[in-house]
Amino acid sequence: MSVTVRLKALQVLFPYVFLFVLSLLIFLPIMEAATERRLDFGSHIRIAEALPQGVKSESHKSVSHVLYHAVYKLLKAWLPQHEPSNIALMAIMVFVIPLPLIIYSILKRNCAGPIAAPGILLLSLGLAIASPITFWADYVMIGYFNPIVYHNPTLIALRLFAIPVSLLALGVFSNTSYRNANHQLYTLLLCSSVILLSTLAKQSYTLVLIPGCCAFAAWRAFRGNRVDWILLVFGICIPGSLMLGLQYLISYGDFTNDSIISFGVFAFFRYYIPDWRVPIQLLLSLAFPIAVYLLFFREARKHLYLNLSWTVFAVSAFVTYCLYETGLRIGHGNFLWNSYITVFVLMFASVLFLVQQYVRSRLDVVHQSMSSRMSLKFSISAVLLGSHVFFGIGYYVRFLIGIDIIK
Repeated sequence: MSVTVRLKALQVLFPYVFLFVLSLLIFLPIMEAATERRLDFGSHIRIAEALPQGVKSESHKSVSHVLYHAVYKLLKAWLPQHEPSNIALMAIMVFVIPLPLIIYSILKRNCAGPIAAPGILLLSLGLAIASPITFWADYVMIGYFNPIVYHNPTLIALRLFAIPVSLLALGVFSNTSYRNANHQLYTLLLCSSVILLSTLAKQSYTLVLIPGCCAFAAWRAFRGNRVDWILLVFGICIPGSLMLGLQYLISYGDFTNDSIISFGVFAFFRYYIPDWRVPIQLLLSLAFPIAVYLLFFREARKHLYLNLSWTVFAVSAFVTYCLYETGLRIGHGNFLWNSYITVFVLMFASVLFLVQQYVRSRLDVVHQSMSSRMSLKFSISAVLLGSHVFFGIGYYVRFLIGIDIIK
């Protein structure tokens, strides 16, 4: 009996161990290249080295999202003999390695059976490296909404929390009930804690999640659907807003550099690309999620998580296209990060929806073959997802060897 239990435990653990090793082999070289070239890592290393004193970046902006820097500081205290670039590499791998494992765990729970473990492993790694379908790009890919950015450690840190936060936010709209008061309290504390950690990693997702959830809640309530207002208010809005307010005071409390938030459609993008390219690059960034929603429209419009993800993305797109910073930070594009992270969540939500539809279709037909129309829908979706992964591999290679395609 004990031998059987051990064998089952090994069968469960093996894919995670294999995925851990594979993720290490894939992401360690690219993150090492990013830390050695410094790019955004250079400024964040200097910021982390200076903590906990009052710190300002080169743009005179006080740093308020310090989770990556805190991990760097802890590793530096533990391994003082190592070079800063090595510490930076170890710190970022803390956030990089668990992400494919989280994606794998969620997908496995939703598509066990019809999709074998190797297929789920490939989907998890594909989502971790997928990028826009690019025709004009350098390493920062201005104009695209890029879900994977190797040169910015804080966005990489945020990616670890974005999917769990989005799934916790889904609890506001799902029809599940609490077992008792303790269960409700636990859910509230878990949600607020993850929201706070996410915002400390980078505030970009919380900034659009709160208005996105509120808009989605208003629509659901108008339609007569259930909304867990307590979880929305006390698990998401209050902790997220308080942290965002504190970060705003830290970031914009000193206006000596004349940097304020202003409104202007495409104002930031005009520094880098012509207006006509903006909608094209948006479509190329969202080819897979758009195709999935249109191809499976009847089912997609009823899918809570997918529609919540689209709502939050819509808020982020408005923020990205219409808000910008004036003064010395006008060319920094700090509102790009909102759409980058929501596209990552939207890609995941679209894959999750797609595998759920695939499982459902396999169960419906039982021993019959899938209809040609349904098979075509899945094939088109798979080709587009594969295109995002293919261009993600290209972006990985370009970044790794230091080749930029001029925009």
